[in-house]
Amino acid sequence: MKSHHLESGRALTSLLFLIMILALALGGVAFIFGTVVPIGYVGVRKVAFGPGQGLGTQPLDPGFHWTIPGYSTIYQVPQSIKILDFDRDTRTNQNSFGSLDIPTVDGTTVDIDAAVLYRFFSKAGKTAGLSHGGAAELINQVGATEAQWGRYISQVAENELKRALSALSTVEFYDPKTRDARMVYTEQQLRERLAPLGVRIDAVLLRRYTYRAEIDQAIFKKNLQELESAYNKVGGEFAEAQRDVNKVETDGVVAIQNLDKEGISEAEKIRSEGDLYRREKIAQGTLLIAKAKATNDRMRNEVLSKVGSDVYVALQLAQSLASLKGGVVANVDPYDFDGWVKKLSGANRGKLEKDEGNDAQP
Repeated sequence: MKSHHLESGRALTSLLFLIMILALALGGVAFIFGTVVPIGYVGVRKVAFGPGQGLGTQPLDPGFHWTIPGYSTIYQVPQSIKILDFDRDTRTNQNSFGSLDIPTVDGTTVDIDAAVLYRFFSKAGKTAGLSHGGAAELINQVGATEAQWGRYISQVAENELKRALSALSTVEFYDPKTRDARMVYTEQQLRERLAPLGVRIDAVLLRRYTYRAEIDQAIFKKNLQELESAYNKVGGEFAEAQRDVNKVETDGVVAIQNLDKEGISEAEKIRSEGDLYRREKIAQGTLLIAKAKATNDRMRNEVLSKVGSDVYVALQLAQSLASLKGGVVANVDPYDFDGWVKKLSGANRGKLEKDEGNDAQP
């Protein structure tokens, strides 16, 4: 029994040892004849000779893939976002390519810090209307290492940034609208240039821009001149506006004076017309009165011519008697007007006849 257990243990140990040897052999074969593409990368197989020589067009997904030393190689291309830095602080950011010196159209130099955000397409195709290459085109035309990719992209980005931003003047760098428009233009140019190589540009950012000391002083003087020019312009416009106000005020005073004069003249005219109208009406009234008196006299004369002059004399004597004060008149009825007339007219006629008779006697 004991020998049986001993033989069983020896057999199990031999089996385990064999499995270990087999695993090591398979691991060695896998190490020699296989490559693992990690997550976040795609692989590109390159065949050195024979059928399928060159780079494969189909990317290899993450996982284990076969290789034969000396015959095929698998390159790995990252799919995550990369940042290309143009930063003046190269000590802190050792991957930086340094700041960029941008010459402006007016002869100054601006130091800028920028960043380019990019990634790599896995395969050739068309995205958002833009045709692009893939990982195979990147390796074939640029290189097989990240260092080569970074240097190439940095050179293209530097050229495009300088070409776009050098179209600005020193003052225009202060204008965010103009400056941002040039950055958008740079991003578009980079996207079109690098897309055929399998590079996708996500953003181009201007993080910082500075002027040198003498440039800052020159900018300050120029800005001061522009401010003075703007001030003088505003002052001139204010003076013109003040002249317009004074002119309006003067015209208003003159207009008021003219209105006063016109009002006085109109009042005098109305007053003169009123006086003339009053005089005309008075003259018309006087004329009517005169005509009435003339008509009255005419009518009285007509009446007297029909009645007789003795009646008129009696009426006049009656008026004289009415004005007498004191005295006695006998044998006369004060209410007998006809008797009064007869008496007065008869007496007067008799007196006149007697006087004429006396005058006729020798």
